[in-house]
Amino acid sequence: MTILLVVLALLAVLSGFGLIFYSTIYRPNQLHMQATATAQTQQTIVAQTTATANTQATGTAVAISHATATAQAQATANVIATATALQNIYTSATKGSPVLDDSLSFNTGSSWEEDQAQGGGGCGFSGGAYHASIDQKGFYFACAAQNTSFSNFAYQVQMTITKGDAGGVFFRGNRSASQFYLLSIARDGTFDLFISKDQNHSSDLNFGNSSAIKKSTGQANLITVVVRGNSIYFYINKQYAGSVNDSTYTGGQVGVFVDARTTATDVAFNNAQVWKL
Repeated sequence: MTILLVVLALLAVLSGFGLIFYSTIYRPNQLHMQATATAQTQQTIVAQTTATANTQATGTAVAISHATATAQAQATANVIATATALQNIYTSATKGSPVLDDSLSFNTGSSWEEDQAQGGGGCGFSGGAYHASIDQKGFYFACAAQNTSFSNFAYQVQMTITKGDAGGVFFRGNRSASQFYLLSIARDGTFDLFISKDQNHSSDLNFGNSSAIKKSTGQANLITVVVRGNSIYFYINKQYAGSVNDSTYTGGQVGVFVDARTTATDVAFNNAQVWKL
């Protein structure tokens, strides 16, 4: 009987020790291992999510980059196409035989004016060229080919500033009424397309700078205007410089003029040509 009691007591002690081992050592270790596994799983999910987000962000960035490059390429193509179209206007308008082809070495059937400007200067032939000059600064003086009248045309003249500021061409003009469009080219690299309503009233249509203008005294510049309907395109040394739309005048004389902006000016003109459109 005593032995049985001892055995039962030992079993009770051993059972308690096993419970303590399970509660204090085995169970916490098991929970730690499960927590570690869960954390690792969560880290894996986060890593996968981050990788997916990075992939999507990279894809979006690449798509945006491609879209931007495509837009830039399209914009460049549009600019090139526009420049080509504008240059083609010049090429098309000046091909073929001109209806007026005048060296301006002497007067011809176009009946270029030979006149004196008030205060000094005027229009006349000298040294194998047609000269327009004016001594009073702040004024311009126009010289017409009196026997001309054109509506839709290309008009081209070679111009050389021998002294002073600026000169140019006029078109769709009525010289006696001082009504015409004028394109002035200056030695400072500027151009000015303006309209004269009478002797006292004019307004700018297009003013700017052009790198095509040769600025040195004695250098020739080739000036061209292409006029069709309300559209006026102008070119300097065969390069497109600008355009406007205006319906004020529909036809008239062509001619040249001198523009003394700041000082007395003399301009020589050669090789006037007109092509009808």
